[in-house]
Amino acid sequence: MLTELQTRKLLKLFCMYDGDHDGFLVRKDFEKIASQLCTVKNLGSRSPKFMMLQERMVKAWKSLLKQADASGDKKISLDEWLAYYDTVLSDRATYTQEVRSLMELIFDIFDADSNGTLCQQEWAELFQVYNVHPAYAPAVFSQLDTNQDGVLNKAEILALIDEFFCGDNPDSVANIMFGPY
Repeated sequence: MLTELQTRKLLKLFCMYDGDHDGFLVRKDFEKIASQLCTVKNLGSRSPKFMMLQERMVKAWKSLLKQADASGDKKISLDEWLAYYDTVLSDRATYTQEVRSLMELIFDIFDADSNGTLCQQEWAELFQVYNVHPAYAPAVFSQLDTNQDGVLNKAEILALIDEFFCGDNPDSVANIMFGPY
């Protein structure tokens, strides 16, 4: 059973994907994220990297739809989203696969120099693409970067993602990793 804090954080994540803010996730929301990636990363809509990212976003949508669309209406409501994550978080193997997929996507898209770390600017781009104002990035990033080395590596992000999804400490810095909630 999701806690109140987990529900609030998952609502934030839902809103990040719900590009038109209509209260439902649909394929068009995932396609919009791919288009925003194209703009933020200055990729042509016919570039191989854009085509690969668009394909990954559509694949992510199809997987979510298959697993979360309990009503069969080809869209995901907030209740279906929360029920899906309640199931995911109760199964460690499914959760691990979901988290690794999210982290790989974040690094594939935002680690511009492929050095295995994300800097503050790259984190701001993530915010911009996922409907979070990039002005929040400096304050959030400085809190996430607990060792103050100016970057977040995969291990740090994996720990933050794990705390974001599974943690129930209202004072955890991971709660704000995707901006205010």
